[in-house]
Amino acid sequence: MLTEYTYSCFDPVGKETEGVISAPDRTLALSKLRDQGLTVIDLVEKRAKTKRTLVWGKGINDRDLYNISRELSILLRSGIRIDKALELVMNPAMKQELRDVLTLVLSDLKGGKEVAQAFAQTNRFSPLFVNILRVGETVGNLQSAFENIAQYYRFQFQLKEEIRNALTYPIFLVVASLVTLFVIFNFIIPRFFTIFGTETDTLPFLARVLHTLSAWFSVTHLLFFLGVLILCLFVWRRFYPLKEILPSLYVPLLSFPIIGKLLLNLELSRFFYSMFSMLQSGIEFIKALKLSAALIQIPRLRHPIESLVEQIKGGRRIADVFSQVPFFPEIVPNMLRVGEGSGNLKEIFFELYQVFDERFKNMTKRALVLLEPMIIMIMGLIVGFIVISLILTVMSVGSIKL
Repeated sequence: MLTEYTYSCFDPVGKETEGVISAPDRTLALSKLRDQGLTVIDLVEKRAKTKRTLVWGKGINDRDLYNISRELSILLRSGIRIDKALELVMNPAMKQELRDVLTLVLSDLKGGKEVAQAFAQTNRFSPLFVNILRVGETVGNLQSAFENIAQYYRFQFQLKEEIRNALTYPIFLVVASLVTLFVIFNFIIPRFFTIFGTETDTLPFLARVLHTLSAWFSVTHLLFFLGVLILCLFVWRRFYPLKEILPSLYVPLLSFPIIGKLLLNLELSRFFYSMFSMLQSGIEFIKALKLSAALIQIPRLRHPIESLVEQIKGGRRIADVFSQVPFFPEIVPNMLRVGEGSGNLKEIFFELYQVFDERFKNMTKRALVLLEPMIIMIMGLIVGFIVISLILTVMSVGSIKL
């Protein structure tokens, strides 16, 4: 019985090709490709997606992948085999989704599959995860591969935690302001206007505006708007997943002075850390560049970096090629020239990650320093408008026909 395998290879002139080949087993598939003069990079058994489809709840996040990679690294360092290590990490407290995936991996390992191949065939692990494992497996150092994976995912979830922590106080201010406005418009203003009866035509202009706003902010209207919003979000998430629409939402934000710089520094810090992580794991530079560029969510930033691959394959110096990317600051090609001269590109990419990570954090702090007083100022203006409107209404009460 023939099995289909998807492959990625370099042809004799160095061009990367991909396709599908049928063979009785993996060894014969490799032999067929090599007979064609191809250098095999990746060869994975092609399976029907329905066989690997799982029911997901909250899904597997970066922290889960960090925990698993860290635990497997420690167990492998202790001399435990990979299959036994997987059995040990699958405890009852683990998410059901993750346990199901690891069960599939363990089943494939016991069936004779390679470690990277077993993880890849679940379709639940990123190309970065699989490629680091493949390199570690090739050099016989899976423990180091899992350690590098753990370091990468620790960077990812720590970055997200820092962003959430930074936004906690501004979000609290916004929520507190909305609650305050809800109480004012639903309990204070309606009671105040009851003394004037149902006739509001004789009220001052600001008082009529305030009266209209209080009607719009009633509990009934707010519940209706909330229901419509929830329905729209449900439909949007159902037919347009957030991961697919986020890149298109980011593009216009790049034009804003502060937000654009924040997004640029965030994406560059992720890109350079990914390059450092993969080069540290032994992945070749071209492959690392492709995978790292794919992690960038904004197409306007990703495409110029992806276009560098062919130029580097053509023999151009890395620093010269990177200098052509318009949004890279001058520090990037300058440091890469140093790295090329010293043969230490891995550490240079880590230094660049630190530079852009620090810029992102500093800009975030400055933006939040400005955001907090802006929220307070806007809230003060709204409350001031309400108070002035009420005072003017009371002062003109003599001319109002009750």
